[in-house]
Amino acid sequence: MKAVAFAWFIAVTSAVFALPSFAQSVPASSKAIELRGKAVVVHYHRDSGLMDISWNDGHSITGLASGAVLEDGKTVSSTAYSSHVLDAGQKTSTVPGTRVYAVKSTAPGLPNLIQRIWVYDKVSAIAVQAELQAKTGSVGTRHFDAVVLKGSGSLRIEGKDLRILHVPFDNDMWFRYNSVAVAEMKPGQLFSGNEATAIYDNTTRQALLLGSIVHDKWKTAIEAHAADGELTDLDIYGGITSPTGVRTDTHDTVPHGIVRGAHVTSPRIFIGSFADWREGLEAYGEANAAIQPPLKWASGAPIGWNSWAAYADKISDKRYLDTAAFVRDKLVPEGFGDNRVVYVNLDAFWWKLDPIQLAESVSIIRGMKNAQGMHFEPGIYWAPFVYHLDDLDAYVEGTGMKYRYRDIILKAPDGSMMPKVDGLWPVDPTHPGAKARIKYFFEQMHRLDFNYIKIDFLAHGALEGAHYDPAIQTGIEAYNAGMKQVVAEAGPKMFLSLSIAPLFPSGYGHARRLACDTKGHIAGREQSTEYMLNSLTYGWWSSKNLYITDPDHVVLGSKADLGARTVDEGKSRLLSTVISGGMILDSSQLADDPEGQALAKDVYNNRAWMKIAAEGKTFLPVEGNTGDQGANVFYRPTLHGAYVAIFNFDEKKKQKVSVSLARIDEKLAPAGSVSVVDVASGTALEPAKGELSVSLEPAASTLLELRWK
Repeated sequence: MKAVAFAWFIAVTSAVFALPSFAQSVPASSKAIELRGKAVVVHYHRDSGLMDISWNDGHSITGLASGAVLEDGKTVSSTAYSSHVLDAGQKTSTVPGTRVYAVKSTAPGLPNLIQRIWVYDKVSAIAVQAELQAKTGSVGTRHFDAVVLKGSGSLRIEGKDLRILHVPFDNDMWFRYNSVAVAEMKPGQLFSGNEATAIYDNTTRQALLLGSIVHDKWKTAIEAHAADGELTDLDIYGGITSPTGVRTDTHDTVPHGIVRGAHVTSPRIFIGSFADWREGLEAYGEANAAIQPPLKWASGAPIGWNSWAAYADKISDKRYLDTAAFVRDKLVPEGFGDNRVVYVNLDAFWWKLDPIQLAESVSIIRGMKNAQGMHFEPGIYWAPFVYHLDDLDAYVEGTGMKYRYRDIILKAPDGSMMPKVDGLWPVDPTHPGAKARIKYFFEQMHRLDFNYIKIDFLAHGALEGAHYDPAIQTGIEAYNAGMKQVVAEAGPKMFLSLSIAPLFPSGYGHARRLACDTKGHIAGREQSTEYMLNSLTYGWWSSKNLYITDPDHVVLGSKADLGARTVDEGKSRLLSTVISGGMILDSSQLADDPEGQALAKDVYNNRAWMKIAAEGKTFLPVEGNTGDQGANVFYRPTLHGAYVAIFNFDEKKKQKVSVSLARIDEKLAPAGSVSVVDVASGTALEPAKGELSVSLEPAASTLLELRWK
């Protein structure tokens, strides 16, 4: 679907476009301003300050307003202005494939309100962003509404299984995506989400997609209400906040920062209509990438081993080197790595190795080779925006004893230190001591020639507070500043793997964890294969658009942290990484645990799966009606048909899973039968007729190839 929905991006070679023939506006004397794009029409009503959006497929949004709560508590809305004029001078856009217009609203006693509308050329979408312009001095707000809809009928999308998607702010504390059934929402119940949502019917798959595509200042909130199975209100605004002391998705305990200036802009919201909600989310990902491109990594998704779940604080140089030797001698010959680079990564507590042990271990790893010429690389870990200890009088590394840690801890508006999150002190990314510390640690990593680093607890850098740099007004601004420095210090040769991190802004890491702290058990609200697959079910679209999707560690053996206990459970965990795009990092006790070693040899002895993983392509969910659970059926189109991955999340009972062939691909609806091959063994199974059915042992999974071409 990516290739179809956004092939136009590939053809774009310039960021500035002349007026396209599809875009029109009516004369300024008319009561409405009309803008046209691909299958979409925008009517801006000059008498009311409201905007209607309608698509050729029958979907519509009626009565869209923009507004803000000003710093002094006054509320402004586009509906309160007496004059709304199309700015005819707006001719070009810096966003490829779009045309931008501006409607200026003015009224006595109010700051000017500009609503900019980007009309997409090749996709049925627009984008909306509001701007406040102070007539004198400055204007400020911590709550800026880009899209406000009120009342029944404001969103029109037909369906019997209407859902609205909750997207988590980050991947910490085992937050989950949630496909909420609108029919089950009670009157007065608040739906809330972060940055983006899809409103869709799972049966027909038709969807409206709305989400922020600029992430420079705001944490974008999405709130909605419903009644009688219909969404009645929707508010998308910059300034996620919470009562002091109440933890939210963002982990903030103070209000969102106030954004002040002569000009203040809201989040920019992508709004599109799609025949398939999955196409819509991929188009949304592409729209983000067009503005903030992802970091590119030419070598593909990494594969290797990480020390965390295996040994945590019990890591030693011997265990590190013995693990590397086991991977080289026992796993690589069976296909682990597919003759690519294999990374052998130290996680937290690498400082248990003294400087000599660390330097010697790194040198030995880098010198390893196998008969096929496989190359081995050491990896390392660090967390730039947190402080692990409680000695706040300790000097900050790299500052020449100029700063102590109490200086660089993020401050609250009253000057006190912000509280710990996840048991760790948040560091202010804008403080000169924090900047010197980042520079110092990356210099040490480069001195040892590490080319892979897992950087952790990054969401701490996005917390709201009073930042050292007075130009930084919000947590997201601070995060952008800190991550720009991280990328610059890391340089182009180091692979940046983001662990605990906000979903947005992207562009600061090659990979990001889909779900953090996933181990080897098949089921469980936290740390399980099913938990990770919940994030793949509703977050697969971040693959390549934003990051290489990292499904976290494969953990085998009961001595490791929540390691898989059987071969079937271990294979299911491996398959979950294969279908997530092929980034595979084992974290089993391969140095000295016979059970973990035996499971590793049985689980990774699968060249067919490894070959598919090496292609680096992410699978899509077949269904999107699983609530806050992971889907159990995923697919990926091929030249001749499709791969289908099926999971049994029950660790105690066998399960028969059946799925309609037409749901996998609508072209299969009239098919008499479809050939089915077990990918692992290459065995031809009984052809499927109408539906695909498999019986799975407890905690087991399978990868099948359907061929109909």
